[in-house]
Amino acid sequence: MTSEVAPVRLRDDPDFRRYWVARVLSIIGSMVTAVALPVLVYRLSGSTFLTALTTALEAAPYLLTGLFAGALSDRWDRQRVMVSADLVNALLIGSIPVAHLLGVLTVAQVLVIGFAVQAVFTFFDGANFGALPVLVGRARVAQANSAVWTASSLVELFVPA
Repeated sequence: MTSEVAPVRLRDDPDFRRYWVARVLSIIGSMVTAVALPVLVYRLSGSTFLTALTTALEAAPYLLTGLFAGALSDRWDRQRVMVSADLVNALLIGSIPVAHLLGVLTVAQVLVIGFAVQAVFTFFDGANFGALPVLVGRARVAQANSAVWTASSLVELFVPA
């Protein structure tokens, strides 16, 4: 005799709620960074070339490390990869105001950080891709993706970047 347990609604699942909140905060941070770094480079240098280079360096890691990062992220503990990636990115981005306060911030540092942040994010993204089905179960992946991407779209509309 087996009894079927009704599945927990996604919004009532505490694990998914924690994941969703963390993901939305991460998306907000990524969006602000993607806009702030080129603006910062322009303010530091006045160079449109270096500003464009910043944007290019933020895009390059997916091409250069995406497959590698995805393969490794599949082999490692996904939660640990995601948390570690966000912590490393917080340290990288946090070094910018510290360097500014110390009077040692350079354009080169911002360019390297722009590339490094996105390179680290490719590991996060690879782990995230595989983590969601494990977290919510295959039957609810579409619903979970919908919740995450709806939030992402709303962030793009309402968060001033």
